[in-house]
Amino acid sequence: MKLSCNQEKLNKSLNIVNKIIGNKGTLPILNNILLSTDNGRLKLASTDLEIGITTWIGAKIDSEGSITVPAKVMTDFVSTNDDEKIDLVLKDTTLELISTKYNARIKGIESSEFPLIPEIKNSKLLTLDVKNFQDVIKKILFACAIDETRPVLTGVLFKVKKGELVLAATDSYRLAEATIKLESKADREIDVIVPSRTMLELSRVLSGATKSLDVYLEENQILFSVDDTQIISRLIEGSFPDYTQIIPKEHNANYKLLTNELSKAIKMASFFARESANNIKLNFSENSLKVIAVSPQLGDNITTINMEKSGEDLEIAFNAKFVLDILGVIEESSVNIEANGKLQPVIIKPEKNTKLLYVVMPLRVNE
Repeated sequence: MKLSCNQEKLNKSLNIVNKIIGNKGTLPILNNILLSTDNGRLKLASTDLEIGITTWIGAKIDSEGSITVPAKVMTDFVSTNDDEKIDLVLKDTTLELISTKYNARIKGIESSEFPLIPEIKNSKLLTLDVKNFQDVIKKILFACAIDETRPVLTGVLFKVKKGELVLAATDSYRLAEATIKLESKADREIDVIVPSRTMLELSRVLSGATKSLDVYLEENQILFSVDDTQIISRLIEGSFPDYTQIIPKEHNANYKLLTNELSKAIKMASFFARESANNIKLNFSENSLKVIAVSPQLGDNITTINMEKSGEDLEIAFNAKFVLDILGVIEESSVNIEANGKLQPVIIKPEKNTKLLYVVMPLRVNE
């Protein structure tokens, strides 16, 4: 293998595939990136056996070949290199990197030992707007469970039905749901669970994308293709909980507040709630909200902010972090809180965006 490529493009591609390096001591090859010539381009790929990322860049190919090299040293060398062009020359299993000022030889492992990354070619499901989809991912991903006791909760529901894509995430204490209207009809209706880590890596790739995102589905694999990059991932087996049952269909109280003011008030209270499992109280009364936190060791805090109220007064307790996570991704200036009593699920949603909603379970506390 002998080729020449642009340093900036090579660095960008290495940073894409470097994100999922396996770090599994039992399989050293998973710490490597696959480099191979492919129809006049340089292909870079990595996998941790659950997710695979492949990307291509233009290159001047003098001779064909392939090798895997340690991801970290390759990425560090190229990112620090400030020469415009880098030549890659493979001799046996050593890859030489040559530029105007720098020269390095990196010992690799035969590409034949690199795990096969599955391909999906003929089962395109739908096409999505990159900017809109990336924005939605950021708004729901925080609600996925971290604890793998229930694996289905560590992923994002990816559901296509009646011209809409519904994405939902829950850890059983809070729920985030977003709906995207599809510009073109999907190939078929689906209901699958995509690992949250896959969605996170996809969001990173989309940040620099310029074209539409194509989604392919085949058996237990989902593939996202944008520009010159593909991410393929195993799906999580099992059924996502029927979360629609906990979303209140009606409410007896609605409180409208300024997002920034509410966020600051809850953040202030959280400083005093650290020793009580982040437990805070929200007292909705007349035209004001009191956010209250009490700590036997630290003291207490009360912040009062204005609101618009329709319905009953209410005092309800929450985990401060759960509410702050929601407010942190709402970009509108006002939010609505819909409630049905101190022990019933509460809806928090932007005032204008009807395609986005959050549900938080209140805490049961002693009076």
